[in-house]
Amino acid sequence: MTSNTPTDTPSDANAECVGPTAAEAGKASACAGCPNQQKCSSGAFNSPEAIAKAQEEANLLKASLQNVSHVLMVLSGKGGVGKSTVAAQLAHTLASQGYAVGLLDVDLCGPSAPRMVLGERHRDAQITTSGSGGWVPVYNPDHPNLACMSISFLLQDHDSAVVWRGPRKNGLIQQFLTQVDWTGETDGLDYLIIDTPPGTSDEHISTVQYLQKANAVSGAILVTTPEEVSLADVRKELNFCQKTKVPILGVVENMGQYTTTLSKLKFLSPDGKDDCTSQILEQLKASCPQILDTLVEATIYPPSGGGPKAMAEQYQVPYWGVLPMDPDLMQACEAGKPFVEEFPTTMAAKALQRFCKTITTQLPVEEMG
Repeated sequence: MTSNTPTDTPSDANAECVGPTAAEAGKASACAGCPNQQKCSSGAFNSPEAIAKAQEEANLLKASLQNVSHVLMVLSGKGGVGKSTVAAQLAHTLASQGYAVGLLDVDLCGPSAPRMVLGERHRDAQITTSGSGGWVPVYNPDHPNLACMSISFLLQDHDSAVVWRGPRKNGLIQQFLTQVDWTGETDGLDYLIIDTPPGTSDEHISTVQYLQKANAVSGAILVTTPEEVSLADVRKELNFCQKTKVPILGVVENMGQYTTTLSKLKFLSPDGKDDCTSQILEQLKASCPQILDTLVEATIYPPSGGGPKAMAEQYQVPYWGVLPMDPDLMQACEAGKPFVEEFPTTMAAKALQRFCKTITTQLPVEEMG
């Protein structure tokens, strides 16, 4: 007797797949439009050969991830909300705390993780092959407990466009999850963070289904900006997680606020034509020097309605708070540096530290020995 488990689910199945071995396979409303509908209704996935192949895939995934304690997906639904920034700086922050961390970039058409982990050094970085034949990810030379894997390392030209259809994307994601050797000097990972592209398409469905075959999805972190244009798409991502039974660890409100010190602002004349920065800073330095280190804040995206916090309450998921926009945070991502080490007293650093405290509390790493 076969069971309806993620082990049996094809990688290109609908997100609401009931499972090809279920009694209603190919007949349920969730099956409409699925490329496997005819095969499921015919019982093709119930054959001994198909069941054996599914079990073999599940065993391979479990073996590949057996030395990874927790797998976290960073999702959004909307592009341009800073998802890769959050994923990379969470990885940097956890690594700076001594955890072994991997960042897997499944944004196949727009990979950002290599630069955000390695800075300019990403251009010369290449993956190697381990003694077992697996891909060895690229490690940050300053933090050997931080590794990165991306399609960018497989391209001869970093500016090449990746023009792939779904099946080829699915195949590479499966390779990332089964052929990357995360052992390194740390004998595995405490946290594997997966940076995903916008939307709820092939990359998301494939990643979730492959991870579920290995029972390896620890949870998802959703990133949004406060305006309704973003929230509308993030609500779709929340529904995606609920339908695919991916636990939601929390919602991060990104870039709603801009924070910096007064001394880093640029001042213009009333007509906007003249740069008065030097003059004004000199006046402030002479008359009130202590004010130069005052933190200033501005609202970038006015929240719609109750904003991300109200959305999180509506879906009964944790709201982690605001990650303010900070020019130094952007520079840290460009340089592949851990922001919390470079600027530990800033509001953005404190937010990242708070997020990581939540992660390590909810998903503790058991000591081996």
